[in-house]
Amino acid sequence: MSSPGGAAVTPEDRDILRIIGKSWGWVLFFGIVTLVLGVLVTLRPKDTIYAFAILLGIWLFVAGLFRIVMAIADHEDTGGTRWLMAFLGLLSVIVGILFLHRTDDTVTTLAFLIGLFWVIGGLVEFFTAYSDRELPARGWRIGMGVLAFAAGVVTLVYPNLTLTVLAVIMGIWLIIYGLLEVVLSLQLRKLADAA
Repeated sequence: MSSPGGAAVTPEDRDILRIIGKSWGWVLFFGIVTLVLGVLVTLRPKDTIYAFAILLGIWLFVAGLFRIVMAIADHEDTGGTRWLMAFLGLLSVIVGILFLHRTDDTVTTLAFLIGLFWVIGGLVEFFTAYSDRELPARGWRIGMGVLAFAAGVVTLVYPNLTLTVLAVIMGIWLIIYGLLEVVLSLQLRKLADAA
């Protein structure tokens, strides 16, 4: 049997594609939630900044748990890739807890935590996708890594941004990231259908 690209697909490959394809719904749900959160924050940054800090903390915490579970459950990736994804998940959980615990901190502290998370997360996402040429939706994941890294650098270079400006930047990042997650979920579904 051949894949849509013309390469032969073994029964083992079809099983892997089916397993990956089963997660497309969760990736789509996560992308839509991220997109909606980004739109809300971008439209009403001043009114939603406190709620934003709480929601962001919850999002980081849940996203971190999701990545840790995926790293443990994914037996197809190399050990190094799984460890990197588990590390990124743990970092996300820790930053999420800090956001939930310190919602009244200064913009500089929030900007530093966000920037640090984006820089490290972007690097991990980029190098994970770059090093695995067989990874589904590899280009999108490389793009998400570059986007997160760039947003983190900007946030670290300008830590004294006002909370409103930071919220708008964060909202735009969440919108783009949510859209990329939605596209990724559709690609995962297409891979599963092709299996």
